[in-house]
Amino acid sequence: MKVLHEDKAGPGSRTCPTSCSLSEIYEFAPKGKPVAIAALVQRFSQGFEGRDRRFMAVTGQLP
Repeated sequence: MKVLHEDKAGPGSRTCPTSCSLSEIYEFAPKGKPVAIAALVQRFSQGFEGRDRRFMAVTGQLP
């Protein structure tokens, strides 16, 4: 497992998540270059009118 990004402290506008999970992962493999990936993480929190779902993209390159 390789950690691509770890939040030490989030912005004040982010509310406390009730759950989170991977939504989608994309891979781009150009010839002769490292593989690039993008992972979409979905996070749920309690919003004003019910459950709020937001996404965060995490990108990186594989060796």
